[in-house]
Amino acid sequence: MTISIFDREDIAARPGPRYRAIADRLRDTIRSGAVPPGTRLPPLRDLAYELGVTVGTVSRAYALAASRGEVAGEVGRGTYVLGQGTHAQGGTGVGSAAFLTMPEATVAAMKAALAPPAGQTEIAGAAMTALLAERQAPGAPSPFNTYLAPGGEERHRRAAAAWLSYGDFILQPGDVLVCSGTQQAILTSILAATEPGDLILTEEMTYHAMVQQAGLMGRRVAPVDIDAEGMVPDALERAIREQHPTALFIVPTLQNPTGATMSEARRRRIAELAAAHDISIIEDDIYGALAGERPPPIAQFAPERTWYATSLAKTVGCGLRVGFLKPPPRLLERARAIQNGFGQTVPPLMAELGSRLIETGDAAALCARIRTEMAARHDMTAKALGPHRLTARPAALYVWLELPDAWRAHGFVEAARARGVAIAAGEDFMVGRTDRASRHVRLAIGQPQTRDELTHGLAVIASLLSESHIGIVEPA
Repeated sequence: MTISIFDREDIAARPGPRYRAIADRLRDTIRSGAVPPGTRLPPLRDLAYELGVTVGTVSRAYALAASRGEVAGEVGRGTYVLGQGTHAQGGTGVGSAAFLTMPEATVAAMKAALAPPAGQTEIAGAAMTALLAERQAPGAPSPFNTYLAPGGEERHRRAAAAWLSYGDFILQPGDVLVCSGTQQAILTSILAATEPGDLILTEEMTYHAMVQQAGLMGRRVAPVDIDAEGMVPDALERAIREQHPTALFIVPTLQNPTGATMSEARRRRIAELAAAHDISIIEDDIYGALAGERPPPIAQFAPERTWYATSLAKTVGCGLRVGFLKPPPRLLERARAIQNGFGQTVPPLMAELGSRLIETGDAAALCARIRTEMAARHDMTAKALGPHRLTARPAALYVWLELPDAWRAHGFVEAARARGVAIAAGEDFMVGRTDRASRHVRLAIGQPQTRDELTHGLAVIASLLSESHIGIVEPA
């Protein structure tokens, strides 16, 4: 059933831009219970005509509603109401189940920040074969019939400490817990460092799986301004004084989605602010090893309050699901207990495989191969999209593309999807202020399985950039 729930006079009376007024009217109507889940909303062109606004305005309104978890769109089927509370249950931002579900018609996937193929199957396969052969010796414990100690065995933590240490940031096995990926390291940090109702500050564009985790655990999240180097210290200090947060979540190296890498001076300043106001820091360094030469982590400047999280997902292979967490020393046992209570131990086979890849040097070799492949893919992207405004950082698995005035992110993503290319809208990363990224998209150039797939995807993007959304047929 398709119905109209948009009151033109009510929308006109609301302050602020029209797209936000439309989205707010939709939100209020959903919350009142007047529009049940599953209700199909009017097509973009029909609603634009009904309200006397542009198609782009309605597209932005629907995108804002989608970022709030209130609606979802499917090419060929339209936009549907999800209902109240859906955002807290699943959300639609980057990292959510909805975001990671690729349309069946995708011929070039450039949506998820995955490392490109770099020999993972061959190298990890050989390591697995050798590992299982060793475990067949008489008396050897079977990785298929055992539990892992919470936080990992000594040998796993020893390998983890070696992998995480760089420069003057030197870790010992007793400093580290092994986790089932960075997401579980972050969730452990949230649960250990905050209480229900607490506020977590983060970059205004960030990894939405953290936002989802915080919401599921009853925590609040608020944005802090960023610039070309990442989180702005003055904006952070202002937010701290005005909002009194308990924790800070930050990605200082190859920040997602902009690729920004924070200078050492700024990292020190953020550590100083956190110490001055007694705030915990959750530092996500999942892309750090890809950067090669990089400043020390914030954890080096504030070890007593920083939860340092990373994994092998982006630097070796996401299928390993092996992550690492360095908690503040006084809270390590609390973190270990939380991991155990939430069943967050790593499958023993994956812990053994990840450790073996680190010990043999295969993990470092794969990371180097990924950097080399990404350098080539960045060159391809720059050549294909050269005239357009790209923010690209060496080794980042993605580029941040500013759209021409004729486009808005949501419409551009839908148009690309209609041509078989899956990409991410800027709104998928925003925390609270979706209009700030309404003219940007992220292209995950590491995800395509071949360079031919990447070439095809970039050709579609380049073609769309030369067109106007006015000439694109909107989904029904």
